[in-house]
Amino acid sequence: MTDSISKTQRWLDLIAFLVGRRVPVEVEQIMEAVPAYAVRYADGDDTARQTVRRMFERDKDELRRLGIPIETVDLRINYGTEEIKAYRLASRDFYLPYLRLISDTAGPAPGPTPRQESKYGSVEIAVEDAGVAYDSLERLADMPAFPLRREARSAMRKLSFDLSPHVGHGGPPPVLFADRPEARDIRGRVRALSDALLARKRVRFTYHGIRRGESTERDVAPYGMVYQRGTWYLVGQDALRDDLRVFRVGRLEDPTINRKSPATPDYEIPDGFSLDRFRDRDAWELGSEDEPAIEARVGFAFPACLWAERNGYGALVEERPDGSQVRTFAVRQVNPFLRWILSLEGNARIEDPPELAEELGSLVREVLAVYGAAPAGGTDV
Repeated sequence: MTDSISKTQRWLDLIAFLVGRRVPVEVEQIMEAVPAYAVRYADGDDTARQTVRRMFERDKDELRRLGIPIETVDLRINYGTEEIKAYRLASRDFYLPYLRLISDTAGPAPGPTPRQESKYGSVEIAVEDAGVAYDSLERLADMPAFPLRREARSAMRKLSFDLSPHVGHGGPPPVLFADRPEARDIRGRVRALSDALLARKRVRFTYHGIRRGESTERDVAPYGMVYQRGTWYLVGQDALRDDLRVFRVGRLEDPTINRKSPATPDYEIPDGFSLDRFRDRDAWELGSEDEPAIEARVGFAFPACLWAERNGYGALVEERPDGSQVRTFAVRQVNPFLRWILSLEGNARIEDPPELAEELGSLVREVLAVYGAAPAGGTDV
């Protein structure tokens, strides 16, 4: 009978048993309660029991890697004279909080009962924010190479369940995406790095510095990942530099997770760490800190200079009589910076260094060649 039980069903039975217990349970209770373990464990010999115990250990580790927070705790029995290992799956860590829809015009969406809210908590979200979140998740889930498509769909289901019928209806027409040639490789790297981050395991990889042209072997404790303008970045404590570093995922190869003691974290993320200071940076600011940043002087015509100042782009170093400004930028990634300057349609010009201005001119000529146009008045940028 137990041979017909799939791994998925076995996992669900184990989760259901643990999440329904208020106190930690020892492994003997698990062996008796979960159907896939019970018959073999009760009727088998020592060898069969050891096989079932190994099955449980594999199931536990795999569920942890999937994000199910099964805890191992020390439990004292026999009036405190004996200590054993026990397991716990706290409902407060397993269940997501309820979403409570806030609106001045529409009626309230179904929310949690007082008992449910006290047990699992709730998160307030405005109607318009819920719609934007749902539409954004839907677009991400439709991108074939997006490495977190499964997670995006899961979040969509959560929004649909708690907030329907207020979200997921109408919206702008779908946007079509063209994946980059390296998208499949990037997706695999992001998945490996995400697994290492969730398990708090160190990861080794080869990193290629673009400006120096050097490759180095890195040993990093992942603290978080940032998705910025179509590019993934890893933020972590680098053992080689003994400091916090930012790595562009597209420039690292062969990420290998430390497999020793898979159930034991290799590190803890410091309490004061936050991804906010990396998330709010522009793409050209997120390059490797091992390579010196290029200081670029950019002239902004009036009134574009006012827009740059109000939005915090660059640092002001000169104001000119005609109302224009010169602002400096610390550039760690050249291509994103040049594309941004190009998008300003001539209202910003690179004044220094000359090599960077020449690279912008080359980019302009490449774009013009693709679209079969000729630059008006030459290619001076």
